[in-house]
Amino acid sequence: MAITDSLGDALAGRAYQLIGLVFGAAAIAHFSLWAKAPDHALDTAVAAGDVSTAIPEVVAYAQGHPAYVLAFVAGAVLLVRQP
Repeated sequence: MAITDSLGDALAGRAYQLIGLVFGAAAIAHFSLWAKAPDHALDTAVAAGDVSTAIPEVVAYAQGHPAYVLAFVAGAVLLVRQP
């Protein structure tokens, strides 16, 4: 059996986990890019340890981008799902 056949079989059995990984990674990447934008104070608030400024920023992200929050939750559920 070739390595490509073994790899293909391993990936075929973990389709939900791969989809979950993609959803979670996309959501985390979007959040990190959003947090580093100059018009948001989250990155500097976290670096300074200012929780009172960071929490409203996180709430604003969740309200403004609910699809990415849902994608993260769905990705986490798919990753821990038992076959």
